[in-house]
Amino acid sequence: MTDTTELVPFVERQEGSLDGFPVENYVAGLRGANGTAAVKIVLPAMTVERAVLSGARLSLWLSLDGRLVLDGEGLSDEMLEAANSAGKLDQQTLASLMMASLDPAHLAAEDDPVTDLKRLRTQLGEALSRVDSALERLKQR
Repeated sequence: MTDTTELVPFVERQEGSLDGFPVENYVAGLRGANGTAAVKIVLPAMTVERAVLSGARLSLWLSLDGRLVLDGEGLSDEMLEAANSAGKLDQQTLASLMMASLDPAHLAAEDDPVTDLKRLRTQLGEALSRVDSALERLKQR
């Protein structure tokens, strides 16, 4: 008589990896119902992350209410929501990003903050002009 065991695939950070720090390795494999790994292999982080991140084709969007939104081709909405929440990107807004960028400590670390801020001001002016144009188009509906 042959026994069958259902195995569930898994990929996780290698034990000993500290949250918030880059992981050196991932462990991938198959687990039985009892949670014990039946098969496992250690993979270098660079291998896993390159495959996942380049395959996801991530992009960043700005919602109409000013929140930053992570998007990716070929990823489910559930995965994108998890990624947005895990990195707290769902709490970032254009205003919070601006405040962080203009922090005196951040400005002091830049090579040429005056030139960079002038470029930023130009981009912001162009962006505001586009927002104004969009508002005018919507009023004419």
